[in-house]
Amino acid sequence: MRGAGEKPWWMRPAIPGLLVLVVFACFLPTLGNDFVAWDDDLTFTENPNYRGLSPAHLRWMLTTLHGGHYQPLSWITLALDYVVWGMNPIGYHLTSLVLHAANAILCYLVIAALLARATRHGAGVRAAAALGALFFAIHPLRVESVAWASERRDVLSGFFYLVAVLAYLRMQESARRPWFVVSIGAFVLSLLSKAWGITLPVVLLALDCYPLRRGLRARVLLEKVQYGLIALGFGVLAFRAQAPIEAMRTLAQHGVIARVAQAAYGLWFYLGKTVVPLGLCPLYLLELRLDPMRPRYVLAISGVLGLTGGLVLLRRRAPGLLTAWVCYAVIVSPVLGFVQTGPQIAADRYTYLACLPWAVVAAGGLAALAEARAAGRLRSGVWYMALGASAATLVVLGALTFEQTRFWKDSRTLWEHVLRIDPTNYVAYTNRGYLRDEAGDQRGALADYDTALAIHPGYALAYYDRGTARKALGDLAGAMTDLSAAIQFNPRDPRAWNNRGWAREATGDLAGAAADYAEALRRAPEDFPGRAMIADNLAAVRAFAPGAVPGGP
Repeated sequence: MRGAGEKPWWMRPAIPGLLVLVVFACFLPTLGNDFVAWDDDLTFTENPNYRGLSPAHLRWMLTTLHGGHYQPLSWITLALDYVVWGMNPIGYHLTSLVLHAANAILCYLVIAALLARATRHGAGVRAAAALGALFFAIHPLRVESVAWASERRDVLSGFFYLVAVLAYLRMQESARRPWFVVSIGAFVLSLLSKAWGITLPVVLLALDCYPLRRGLRARVLLEKVQYGLIALGFGVLAFRAQAPIEAMRTLAQHGVIARVAQAAYGLWFYLGKTVVPLGLCPLYLLELRLDPMRPRYVLAISGVLGLTGGLVLLRRRAPGLLTAWVCYAVIVSPVLGFVQTGPQIAADRYTYLACLPWAVVAAGGLAALAEARAAGRLRSGVWYMALGASAATLVVLGALTFEQTRFWKDSRTLWEHVLRIDPTNYVAYTNRGYLRDEAGDQRGALADYDTALAIHPGYALAYYDRGTARKALGDLAGAMTDLSAAIQFNPRDPRAWNNRGWAREATGDLAGAAADYAEALRRAPEDFPGRAMIADNLAAVRAFAPGAVPGGP
């Protein structure tokens, strides 16, 4: 029996401290990483709007949908990084790593609270909760969310999401309303960091069924109305933020059956990478035309249906497995491709919260062995073998995580790694071409752009980059052709209009240049980094050719 004032075992500092040390050891290379040419340029190096905490900066953070996300709280943390560290990436990575370490502790507390519903407290259960938290925290699938500076929103929203779940569990233990207020408040803060937490109401309902065993009574459902209304509001806002993204595929481009096949593939893919985390890549490309009858999609659909059916049949004997599967599927559902944006079919970062249920399952398995050992149904040797196997697994995961963080060292390392994993990745060729161009290797850059367009003849960014490179080399005809193609495939990009204006101006076509600059200015958002430059280009051309009236392209 615990003495008065003694902390419960899961609140003692030794295990949280150990979790933090292990997490920092596995992610240590992150602190030496640079910003990368994969959204970090748009988020940091080309974006002055977040650099400070003045009223103007805060107004931008609270109102912008920059990059297809509404994430004011994430922007505020990045602004704090800028105030302290300037543009030194080590500070940004350090903050993300600290948040991830805090999430490891929260994961431990959540697992402990769940295990406490069905098991007795003891050293075996404590070890199970700690190992489960490490399975979450040092798994290589976490690297993308931690090592990629632009994904601050993942670790920050994950922190508040876990606080919301933990407060909800505490509320069920104590029946005190303040815990409900904490849970709702943390939920809102999670959504202000990133909208992917909108699934929390359904996850809480799943936990109400098991292990809380509250059922789906009217009171339980009514309790979720407040969560649901908040989730609905942020869900609408998230859809509005994504709608302008040029990579969003319409139903005509990507039909319902194709989206269902993609979703099933994603569910199976993430489960497989959780078990065997090899060949991880920053960008898994979605086919230009997805054929649902390809074997990998047919097998994924069959696997999802079979596993779901099997877990439903076993729901009385192993309710925890069904709960984990439901929570996993629900959390990952917003990014399974039902609303497809971007060129990816899957992404490691999407597992940050979604695969947490499998850490709970791993901990639950160890806890069951601990209970069997305590009851005399399991030999101590078997228990220690299980602990040894778990420790060995974590060592392997930690080593893979350490290595995976090194692929995010800089932009060239990142895209070379992608091409080793997928030699047909046209995005990687385009981005490597841009880096080669920046380094003065124009021939290498043009070769990469040519390869990208041979793989995907409609890729607007490759046309834009190749056209810009050709213009710099003096090939104005080639530049005009490429930039016109970039505009054809993505007319919403103001950069292509502006650069074609440069090319036209260089040929003496001032009227055409003025028209392109005017169109670029019309399409550039108010916070577009190059907007002032475009306005200057337009004003200069009009000054030289006052009779030029901007018309169409």
